[in-house]
Amino acid sequence: MQNRLPLTIDPTKAAQKRLDYAGNYLAKNANRLSELVENVNSDIECSLSFGFDEQRLCVISIDAKVTVKLECQRCQQAYDKLIHVKNKFSPVKSDAQAEALPEHYEPALVNEFGEIDMLSLVEEEIILSLPIVPVHDSEHCKVSEADFVFGQIPTEDDKPNPFAILASLKNKP
Repeated sequence: MQNRLPLTIDPTKAAQKRLDYAGNYLAKNANRLSELVENVNSDIECSLSFGFDEQRLCVISIDAKVTVKLECQRCQQAYDKLIHVKNKFSPVKSDAQAEALPEHYEPALVNEFGEIDMLSLVEEEIILSLPIVPVHDSEHCKVSEADFVFGQIPTEDDKPNPFAILASLKNKP
């Protein structure tokens, strides 16, 4: 196992050597992630594993963790959230190759040199794992669940019957 994570790598050569990496990508290098969150609190702790599957497809396994600061959309207070992603990728050169991949692999597009930008791939997976609407857990949020309800919900007995007029027309001679 190697301790330095590659920024770019030829996945086929790495798979032939069955390389494994473990280390950190610096938070300051995660530019796209830092634009989407309040703060990136920790470096991206990541392990990468390269190999081949039974079909002789090149496979990249990613396991990454990072702590980010998000703004709760209920109480507008910042809170820390651990984002943990695990996924398997297979390198592709075209959309046609991506379509032909088994569904349990995500496509990883290689550049003109046959390499993958690993930091970008890991960062993209983390971005896809961010919550759409970040909120605290209910017990930690300053806005109580009682504040979520606005007005009264009418019961079935309180609602007028929209067909009551038809019933009165039916009774007319």
